[in-house]
Amino acid sequence: MAKKYRKEKELTYVSLRVVAGVPLFIDIRLLRKMSSGLRWCCEKRGLRLYEYVIMPDRILLMGNTAWGVFDDVIASFKTFSSKSVMRVLREGRSFGHPPWVTRLIEEHGTTGGPEGTVIWQRKDHHRVLYQQHEIDATALAIRNAPVKQGIVKKEEHYLHSSANPSNPLEGWQVAVTDRGI
Repeated sequence: MAKKYRKEKELTYVSLRVVAGVPLFIDIRLLRKMSSGLRWCCEKRGLRLYEYVIMPDRILLMGNTAWGVFDDVIASFKTFSSKSVMRVLREGRSFGHPPWVTRLIEEHGTTGGPEGTVIWQRKDHHRVLYQQHEIDATALAIRNAPVKQGIVKKEEHYLHSSANPSNPLEGWQVAVTDRGI
């Protein structure tokens, strides 16, 4: 799929953090669940990703929607991802996550409702970006997050990031720059 270009519309930055700071996304199966959930939101819910990174304990992304409401799309992603992660953890198939991780998430996460335990902190860091300099600074911060945390030396070396040329969401990512504006 060819990269699309941003229209004259604001972008939203959101930081989704796992409750209690548990580094869930060191497990490749859970990383794949997050990538497939974001891909599904792009395809079926109109999510347009401009920059993203899946860190061990959080997801940072900047985007908007082609249709629908951005907050509703993020809420559906959080529901899907919570169900998927808790299913893997409860089945005990997750590498590197002992049983106390499931108990910790159940203790600190929100429970109830059809989705069961929510793995995400209740309050997201959420910011709407209107001006190009805000968008550029936020894009740079997202791309540099793995470097800043000391995970990799160069942003393009982190696979689960829009900075990596062969990232799992390549083709679903939208170019940050405007064309014809």
